[in-house]
Amino acid sequence: MLRKPAFFLLLSFLFPVFTFSQDAARVTLEMKEGEVFRWNPLEARWDDLPLKSSIGQGAIVKTGEKNSRAVFAMGKKAVVTLSVNSVIRINAALFEKDEIKDIKIQLSKGKIWSVVEKIPAADRKFVIETPNSLSGVRGTIFAVDFLPAVKSTSVGVLSGEVLVGSKSLKETVLLKSNMSTVVVANGLPVSPRALDEKEKMEWERWKESIPFSEIGIVGGIAEINAIQIQEASRIVREVGIAKKGSGKVMKDFDAIGSAILLFYSDTGRVPARLKDLMENGGVQGWKGPYLGSGTNFMDPYGRPYQYKKSKTPGGKEYLEIYTFGLVGAAGAVYGAEKKVLFIEKLAEEAGKLKHP
Repeated sequence: MLRKPAFFLLLSFLFPVFTFSQDAARVTLEMKEGEVFRWNPLEARWDDLPLKSSIGQGAIVKTGEKNSRAVFAMGKKAVVTLSVNSVIRINAALFEKDEIKDIKIQLSKGKIWSVVEKIPAADRKFVIETPNSLSGVRGTIFAVDFLPAVKSTSVGVLSGEVLVGSKSLKETVLLKSNMSTVVVANGLPVSPRALDEKEKMEWERWKESIPFSEIGIVGGIAEINAIQIQEASRIVREVGIAKKGSGKVMKDFDAIGSAILLFYSDTGRVPARLKDLMENGGVQGWKGPYLGSGTNFMDPYGRPYQYKKSKTPGGKEYLEIYTFGLVGAAGAVYGAEKKVLFIEKLAEEAGKLKHP
């Protein structure tokens, strides 16, 4: 069962229609570089958007194609940074006192970084849409990048959690801090991967230019940022350890698999335990040890490799060698790996060894 995430993302190709509210005036342009425009529907043209302008629901805003950027405050609880050559539409902007009630931003082109303080109630929403994604926030720092030419949405999470899924295929992946994924059209999200270093560097550059003190959300955002950067650093370390460990695990699995094959070739049976590959427990035909001296069957994380014999629902017997991986400080698991050996296949390979 999936636990409720701090952030969810479901794919959709239709933009919903939302009601308007006078509270939308709380969305203001706090910083601009280069060209920033607002669509004028009456004149059917793009007008310059001055600094400190308020924008309401239904407003469409874009940045210029060269050296342009815009920072919008969403009340006192969130900031959205619009990158170069990007287009957004404010589909909803409702506030209750100083708290976010309902914010929905449609990103039809380009990239935005969002910083959102913790939203206390489940019925309050901060959502970012693209033509193939819907993203809900519960307090996080993250980026959404949409490329119209290939209908590709990239989601990168500096902190917090994101559940990324395909609405049509009903499949999801959970992104934690310092992780990212890509969704193309109606395809499944790719497996979570480490957030690119250039994304983190981009955020550090952008963060310095956001006027948090003027907007009035310094305390909560600063606290969230400090905690989340620390969390991201911890995860980077843990992912690095697991990545190195995974390489050793795969080599160990290959060596153990080869040893089991030799054991089977000599004895006509599979070992009851991994230690039988090193010590003769009275098995007829044993010619080991089948692995180098000093083999202790320990994984890179300090725990013994697990080994068991099982059957498929169809009755085929197989061996499973696996590691629980690295259990991180926050309970996250990295580098859990396993290798499956079908006994029927072992018998076939053992026959080839005896009769090449």
